[in-house]
Amino acid sequence: MEDFPVKYKSFINRTTAPVAVVNERLQIVGMNAALKKTFHLDNRIKDPCLMDYPVFREGEFISLVLNGFKRDFIETTPLKFALNEQVLNFNVAVSRLNEEVSLVEIIFEPHNTEKMLIHTQSSLKNSFIHPILMFKLVKSENDFQIETATGSLFSLLGINEENVEQKRVQEILSKEHAAEFIPICERVWENQVEETCEGVVYGFEFIASFIPIVENGTTTKLFSVVTDISSIKKTQRELDRNQQKYQSLMYDHADNIFLIDRNFIIKEINHAAEKRMKMPSDSMIGKDYRNFVQKERFEITKGYFQRALAGETLTYDTVIVNNDLTESHIHCTLIPIFIDGNIEGVYGVGRDITEFVEIDKKLKQMITILEAYFNHTNDGASLLSEDGAFITINDQFKLMLGWKKDELIRGRISDLFHEEQPDEDKEKIEEAFKGKDIDHLETCLKTKNGKALPVSININSIHSENGEVIGIALFIQDLTSIKVTENLLKKSEQLSLIGQLAAGVAHEIRNPLTTIKGFLQLLAEDNKAANYIELLQKELDRIEFITGEFLSLARPQATKFKRTSLNKIIHDAIEFIKMEAFNSHIDIDFQIEELDCDCELNQIKQVFLNIFMNAIEAMPNGGQLEVTLKKEGENAAIVIKDTGAGIDKERLKNLGEPFYSTKEKGTGLGLLVCRKIVQSHKGTMDIQSEVNKGTKVLITIPILHST
Repeated sequence: MEDFPVKYKSFINRTTAPVAVVNERLQIVGMNAALKKTFHLDNRIKDPCLMDYPVFREGEFISLVLNGFKRDFIETTPLKFALNEQVLNFNVAVSRLNEEVSLVEIIFEPHNTEKMLIHTQSSLKNSFIHPILMFKLVKSENDFQIETATGSLFSLLGINEENVEQKRVQEILSKEHAAEFIPICERVWENQVEETCEGVVYGFEFIASFIPIVENGTTTKLFSVVTDISSIKKTQRELDRNQQKYQSLMYDHADNIFLIDRNFIIKEINHAAEKRMKMPSDSMIGKDYRNFVQKERFEITKGYFQRALAGETLTYDTVIVNNDLTESHIHCTLIPIFIDGNIEGVYGVGRDITEFVEIDKKLKQMITILEAYFNHTNDGASLLSEDGAFITINDQFKLMLGWKKDELIRGRISDLFHEEQPDEDKEKIEEAFKGKDIDHLETCLKTKNGKALPVSININSIHSENGEVIGIALFIQDLTSIKVTENLLKKSEQLSLIGQLAAGVAHEIRNPLTTIKGFLQLLAEDNKAANYIELLQKELDRIEFITGEFLSLARPQATKFKRTSLNKIIHDAIEFIKMEAFNSHIDIDFQIEELDCDCELNQIKQVFLNIFMNAIEAMPNGGQLEVTLKKEGENAAIVIKDTGAGIDKERLKNLGEPFYSTKEKGTGLGLLVCRKIVQSHKGTMDIQSEVNKGTKVLITIPILHST
């Protein structure tokens, strides 16, 4: 369908008079709202023609329109139209715009123009959307005179209409505006062709239409309709500003922005998207957006778009494939586009988070490594808050102290302080939570069963960016085995020193003892000195025994190991002390298995005799002595248990040290020698005791299997 000149569109859309533009085939190429409303025209007809509407099928009207194509002047004819059983009278003015189309202007009865203006004056004030002025002009020499004037804009300008009528244009307009309007009026008058123009007068923006009235081929008058379009212009400028804002947002934004229609087709993209995807816009516009998404995410992307097209604004992470086949991780926001209440498409705003994804991946790898170290280090590891409350602990920490994780979490480090722990150590640990790190503090912590666990503590404070302590990393190392080794080394050094001393002392004492004992034997023949000599003989025997103990401790003895029955050694030792036990009212209960070991018979028997005699001496008022021998793995386990007075914990710790004994005349060397013998047989000896309940000695010795 042909178009018509743009300059006439403005007039048609703004004038209140019913107006239509038709071509030679009588197809309507343009009509205004007044025409549709006046004649109740159906908007649903596609490409309408005058003949589609019964009201326009009058022969005289159709003939007038067709003749309009043959004339260069405006012909005005009064006509009647039948509409819904009513007869409407109109002056129909037909003028040819160019060789292809005609402008059909329909103006209501009365036919007389002046009456029409007066009749429409009041309706014009109420019917125009925008304030207007209407003039009827006649030519007067080099100027134009205003015969009649009406319009709502006069009252807005504070002008009385009567003060305008019968005046020339140059009298009411400034020289500048008159120089603009009069030439237009001259052209319309001479050419008999309507013109429109826009401008600013009296501070308002307007659009003016100048329409010639032609009678018998001669222009007799001009109609001018001036419409205030200030609000329209303001709206237009606002739209222009909004468009600029949109362009700035769309094209200058640092994030990728896509405008996508309901069929997933890209309609528009910004420069950031072109740059990041490394392809020009014409390579993407018109293409399905999903084609640029990682294949594995195609269906997921489709689901997100369908939700956005249903009206939901949502965000998600996706991966797009760039022109060079590299991939970019995008944090995408989908925003529905609403137009007249309908969703016409979606804005996709994507932020490139590839760098953050890579950093996150590296952080997760680092966290995995740190967690692996934290959970698998041989040290007890824990993290605490800045106020000393446990946040997490590793398995080794739980194993060392015996606490369950949920028993320690939110508890405080001070809950693990032991009564044996020096106050100085506690203060150092408390100070560490103020930023004073600790490196290898040897102290002790309380286990779940209340025992003191020797540990080495390392405390490192965790600082924020501004230097504040926000947490504590605490590591503990179990020093139990180290302490045992240190004690063994200490005892070894003591034994070495004692051995050197003992060898010298024993040598110096033994020679005089031999002489003294010889002379005592001579004196024994004197009956008077017999009682004293017997006492001296006992004391000398004791000195000789101690000297022998010293020598056995000091000198390495040549031992000959051979396969021996352990149960026979124990049985012989029990037979040796049975009479002593009977005299002390002690019952002996023994349960022994047949086990052999590689040992030096006399040394092992000496160990059992020493321990049996200690047990008997611990039960002066009688009691029970239990002896068991059984196989445990690759060892023979011998348990010797009495029901004597027992030994308190403080004294038990020192038991076995040289010259420390619980007996009044003990030297402390007996147990020391026993332990030395057991260790030389690659065995172990452990003593447990409880006051008023008795003492238990556990000895293990490797066994020999039957051949």
